[in-house]
Amino acid sequence: MRKISNIIGSFERVITIILMATITVVLFFNVIFRYFLKDPIFWANEASIFMMAWLTFLGGSLSLKYKSQASITFIVNRLTERNKRILNIVTHLIILISLGLLIYISLDWILSLTGTKSSSMRIPMWIPYLSVPVGLTFAFVHILNHFLEFIKDDEQGRESL
Repeated sequence: MRKISNIIGSFERVITIILMATITVVLFFNVIFRYFLKDPIFWANEASIFMMAWLTFLGGSLSLKYKSQASITFIVNRLTERNKRILNIVTHLIILISLGLLIYISLDWILSLTGTKSSSMRIPMWIPYLSVPVGLTFAFVHILNHFLEFIKDDEQGRESL
């Protein structure tokens, strides 16, 4: 599972870098065209919104991979090691179940979008909305990897005692 998570993480890093650069370039040229040439790029705002959606879900998943989300730990720090392990297992299971449910709902939502097109670019709306289940699926893989590594490390720790 670690290898799959690492492959997905590498893919996410590359795509998020490309998306950030592309958003910057598109919006830069849109400003140039709008203010200096008086002819804005008609699809620039919509494209940047769609790219930002992809960037948000991929970046969120990537932050879960590297455990870089904000957390408040003053209560957890007061728990015993045994209770910390139990809390860690319970929270991982809650997150995995929630992500699984959200993936299922988002896939159902995507399937309901058949025939819908964006207003400016006229692309099928399932393309930008696909960012939701893809990002959630990647996040599920990363959290599952953390959970399995925690369980494996916990079992190895118990064997060494």
